[in-house]
Amino acid sequence: MAAVGAFAPALRADWGSLRSNNHTVVEHGHVDVAHVHPEPARVVGARHVDIEAERRHGFYWAGYHPGLTIGVLPAGYVQVSFGGVGYYYYDGVYFRPTPEGPYAVVAPPVGVIVPQLPEGADPILVGQTTYYYAGGAFYLQQPTGFAVVAAPLGVTVTGLPPGAISVFIRGKTYYVSGSAYFLPVMAAGVTAFVTVQP
Repeated sequence: MAAVGAFAPALRADWGSLRSNNHTVVEHGHVDVAHVHPEPARVVGARHVDIEAERRHGFYWAGYHPGLTIGVLPAGYVQVSFGGVGYYYYDGVYFRPTPEGPYAVVAPPVGVIVPQLPEGADPILVGQTTYYYAGGAFYLQQPTGFAVVAAPLGVTVTGLPPGAISVFIRGKTYYVSGSAYFLPVMAAGVTAFVTVQP
């Protein structure tokens, strides 16, 4: 690597790299404004501070919320049922047919068992029990797959379920998804959400 530097001494970090963005040329006690790169306004508007939220946007389930309809089921879906009701499942999203023909996204049905966890499911240890959280659902491992279970109380998660709505109860703002209530809290400088019973 040193040989590369010997043949290319003019190489330097370019605008857009962390090294260049954080480096200001100072000569004789003042800033050399010719070497300062102003940050374009469009970059400032697009900057996000919650990396965890950005990571979640990459998963299939992040783009779906209850009530959304689609015309065709995704390739690779599986059929699951609970209590005599059938669902189509794909990577954290549950669908039901509508009378008009398309398929509607529904809230994860408590009690249904799916063959595998959604991509990006986060393990959460509560006492001696490991839950998995993804797409607004909590899962427990079963001998035949993973069961959707009611949200355990007092659990902190980094993101809300897709389509969660805000409600104001006794002076506090909560977010509701299905039968689960989430209270926003600050954890390590970012907003997290605790499952509660208001």
